[in-house]
Amino acid sequence: MAERAHPHDKGFQNTFFGLINNPYRKALFERYSYCNEYIIQKEVIDVPCGTGWGTSLLKNAKNIIGIDIDQDSIDFANNMYRSDKLKFQVGNMKKLNLADNICDVLICLEGFEHVSQQTGQEFLIETKRVLRDNGIFIMTCPIIKKGGLHSGNPHHIYEYPEEELLKILNDNFYCMRIEEIENPDNPIIRFIGKTVKYYI
Repeated sequence: MAERAHPHDKGFQNTFFGLINNPYRKALFERYSYCNEYIIQKEVIDVPCGTGWGTSLLKNAKNIIGIDIDQDSIDFANNMYRSDKLKFQVGNMKKLNLADNICDVLICLEGFEHVSQQTGQEFLIETKRVLRDNGIFIMTCPIIKKGGLHSGNPHHIYEYPEEELLKILNDNFYCMRIEEIENPDNPIIRFIGKTVKYYI
């Protein structure tokens, strides 16, 4: 399986003349489609965006910036999907190179496990910095259930035990919604939080 979803990658294509749905492709479309209800007329950041395939599925946002550390992926994304409302730029999760309070929604779908724990913590700090007050953070991330094992995906630098990930997210955001969703490999946590944790 490639590290980044690519529309030409056989690992993400349907089989038997398109009659059999590829579970990884199905998951990609489900993750991004789910986000659409939260981004209507919003300014959105998607990080890491990979080749931009998933980012291109985000609809009705005011504008979207996709960020990824890989220059080749960004070049592909800009060639394939760039528009007046959608652009892509190189950056990394430790330092997003964006102004403070620049977006309403930040999306991170299955990217958190691709960086170290230290980088993950720095990314959450960056996320809170670039999100506006009451901004929304949407994340999906594989988890290790109690007694479970790492999925074996070589691109996953650190897969979080469920309790550890939930504590990190709840320490950083006001939780609006959290759920466990099916995945071809380890289960996935979907977390939706706000930048304001306590209301008066």
